[in-house]
Amino acid sequence: MNTLRNAVNRTLLALAGAALLAGGGWLALTPDGVAGRLPGWWPAPDPEAGTVLLDRDGLVGLRVHGWWTPAVGAGAACVLLLCLAWFLAQFRGGGRRLPLAGPSLTLRSRALADAVARRAEATEGVERAQVHLRADKKRSRARVRVLLEPGTEPGPVLARLTSGPLDEARASLAPHPLTTHLRLGVRSTRERRAR
Repeated sequence: MNTLRNAVNRTLLALAGAALLAGGGWLALTPDGVAGRLPGWWPAPDPEAGTVLLDRDGLVGLRVHGWWTPAVGAGAACVLLLCLAWFLAQFRGGGRRLPLAGPSLTLRSRALADAVARRAEATEGVERAQVHLRADKKRSRARVRVLLEPGTEPGPVLARLTSGPLDEARASLAPHPLTTHLRLGVRSTRERRAR
């Protein structure tokens, strides 16, 4: 169901972008331009007086300010880049697919990272855990950051993490290797001074 929703979302986004691009190109290339296609409530330019939406005097008045032209160009470029970034984000899934033991079995790296983080946070002595998985064709790498509860000894927590969630992650990716970089930290118990 999620895959179908993503496909519909991407298709509608692509169709909307293509329609806007085609409409803008058509308006820019037709002889009347925008003036002949304004809605009824918009004040139309007078064809006999030769008025336009923005006359030359108004445009010169705006261009007198040195910031006008660069601001319009930068604003349009920012809007375009934001729209492109949003469009490209639609194609980014839940992380890379990690190969499993079966020939056609894969697992998304974000799903495995979330599962390992939840299992690590359930470990005694762990307050919070973050897991980032990176995978390539030869090897998978996990960066695990664990925040210990105040007063917790790191040695027993490290042993529980290694024999628990990290071994489970290695077993789920077997026979493909998983290299793990584990970083333990402790929250400072000092209180902040109020000024």
